[in-house]
Amino acid sequence: MDLEHNTFLRDRYRILEKLGKGGMGAVYLAQDTVLQTNVAVKVNQNPRTEGREQFLHEARLLASLRHSNLPRVSDYFVIDESQFLVMDYVPGDDLGTIVQRDGMQSVDKVLYWARQLGNALQYLHSQNPPVFHRDIKPANIKITPRGEVMLVDFGIAKSSDASQETSTGARGLTPGYSPPEQYGTARTGPYSDQYSFAAMLYNLLTNQKPVDSVERLLGQKVLVPASEINPEVPLHVQAAIERALSVKPEDRFGSVIEFVEALGASIGSYGDATQVRPTKPVQIVPPNIQYPESTKVAGAQIPSQPISRPPSQPGYQPISQQPPSQPPPYQPPPPPPPPAYTPIPSQPLSQPLPTTKSKKWILPVALIIIAAILIIGAIFVMNLLKNNNPMKTATNLPLVMVLTNTPQLIPTETLKPTDTQLPETTNTATIQPSLTPTDLPTVTPTSALEVIGRGGLVAYISNEADGTTFQVWTMKVYLDPEGKLVAGDKTQITTNPGNKFYPAWSPDGKRIVYSAESGDTTNKLDLWTMDPDGKNQTNILTIPGDETNAAWSPDGQWIVFTTNNRADGVLQLMVVHPNGTELKRISTDKQEFSAEWSPRMDKLVYVLSASNARYLWIRDPKNDFIDTEQTMDFGRLKYFDDPAWSPNGEWIAYTRMEGRTQDIYLDRTSSFGLEIKRLTNTTFDAYPAWSSDSQWILFNSNRDGNQEIYIMNIDGTQQTNLTNTENISEMQAAWQIN
Repeated sequence: MDLEHNTFLRDRYRILEKLGKGGMGAVYLAQDTVLQTNVAVKVNQNPRTEGREQFLHEARLLASLRHSNLPRVSDYFVIDESQFLVMDYVPGDDLGTIVQRDGMQSVDKVLYWARQLGNALQYLHSQNPPVFHRDIKPANIKITPRGEVMLVDFGIAKSSDASQETSTGARGLTPGYSPPEQYGTARTGPYSDQYSFAAMLYNLLTNQKPVDSVERLLGQKVLVPASEINPEVPLHVQAAIERALSVKPEDRFGSVIEFVEALGASIGSYGDATQVRPTKPVQIVPPNIQYPESTKVAGAQIPSQPISRPPSQPGYQPISQQPPSQPPPYQPPPPPPPPAYTPIPSQPLSQPLPTTKSKKWILPVALIIIAAILIIGAIFVMNLLKNNNPMKTATNLPLVMVLTNTPQLIPTETLKPTDTQLPETTNTATIQPSLTPTDLPTVTPTSALEVIGRGGLVAYISNEADGTTFQVWTMKVYLDPEGKLVAGDKTQITTNPGNKFYPAWSPDGKRIVYSAESGDTTNKLDLWTMDPDGKNQTNILTIPGDETNAAWSPDGQWIVFTTNNRADGVLQLMVVHPNGTELKRISTDKQEFSAEWSPRMDKLVYVLSASNARYLWIRDPKNDFIDTEQTMDFGRLKYFDDPAWSPNGEWIAYTRMEGRTQDIYLDRTSSFGLEIKRLTNTTFDAYPAWSSDSQWILFNSNRDGNQEIYIMNIDGTQQTNLTNTENISEMQAAWQIN
């Protein structure tokens, strides 16, 4: 059964196009009209009982797995006896297509992919009971536009549980990639996946498929060493692959992880992306780049990406339409790669901040309020005793007015000048003596709005103008007379063609740096600066690749940013003066992104992917940005993204990204990772940004099905949707420092 374009399934999934077709079924690209994101819909075209059982087996198996390099299942249903499986849509080409088009791949790129795939296989093999894919080959490995490896097609996967044996006829065979035990009646296991994994790496490095395993077993053919075909293959890599390709399972490595470590044990010049350093407190191994899905951001068309991040961000794709951060069809700039799954957590999730510590202000504030009430009450009683006339209190009114006149209540343009003359006797008639000071603010006009966070503009990106192009906008955040947080003074400050991302303020609040599409396929996203009203737009940097996630140094002398312009696409950090001079790459062989300055400029922190996690690493801006080889928390916290240092220097707000979940956390900088607090729990929140007074945090969220800008205070309360615009995406807020 072929599905036509615009066919609706269950009044929710709209078919867009057919992606592929095989013996078991067809796969379609569809739009989830509820969540406004693209999904893959797989249709079973095998009517036999065993075929239906196998299809349902795949659905249940994938639904039980959660890993950044594996697709997720979100729905399963039957229509007119046809089975449908809805899962993540994975953009990008498969490795079979890539090799066929580009030929043999570079060693460092292959080892980078191997680390990610090895993590995914180790995760499968560590399940209870273990899961074996049994069909690993280039065509079943997709590489997303951000370099993320995705292992697909679990049609013949099986569990080691005896009750989960594969259906009849499902023992798939791919000559060159299937081990000998998969041809006969012998049991398959993790060693079978290891063989196929090695065969695939051999193909990537040589552009040749290994000779069939059975022919080797019978002595009819021998395996040609990879280095004879491709002299760039190091001998230790060749040796590791040949061992994993042993025709006898007992001659292979004890596990996939052992195989991967053998591949990267002495990479040397091939870079940290594949190194394993077990002796280090924090291992620096190939970053698990995932795209970012970065961010992924739900509900809007995002520009093409290079990312998670990132953009995270930088474009991250945790949220189906976020540009990165992070943080997708035409996806935003490279968001930082999403973290890889850690099969066996080595430590508990971050500990909540003790409530006693987070509410130290309650007791002093309560004492001050009580004292104020007692003083006012005493004055009132004394006046009653002296004058024996409760209404003769005019002499005391000015004092009361002074005590209750809060300077934070900023009158709007509608206020008349006479409203500010509080001491005049004409106002006293409306104020009756009372022991309840809360009645006094009624003298403030109801139209008055209180600017919070010391005021300042909020720069952000939105596609509100035409529903497609992301432009830079500004707004202010207020408290209305009812105490509700609201956004006002929204203004679009860029209008020229092309998407913009990642606005960030200069320390004096007089300039904004941002990323903008250059219009050509080489330079992609460039760095620009402009005034807060959008005037004096200046292109300060034009180099190949995407330049994203810029951050201005506290002294105003440097701008640090993330770039993917290295030949292999690994994310790196560079710095440049605001006028575009003295461009310098400060990253070397590691994947580094999402940099943030400390307020005193004694540290430059950034996210480093290592050992299936993301750590907050430190560089020294006072010493030519050298790597200090230290983390902010001694490696206690493992899932950093979008770090944001509070202006008072006490906290780092960050996105905790684990798999495809993301929430906002706080880490007290002086606690070295021991005092943290979870502020959000929707799993759809990212990209925190501080107010000048370090009391409020803006952040991205698509918890309501649309990418919006939210605000909350430092203890995670008063979470409010500020933008709240249906079918419009707003994100990547940056608060002007006052």
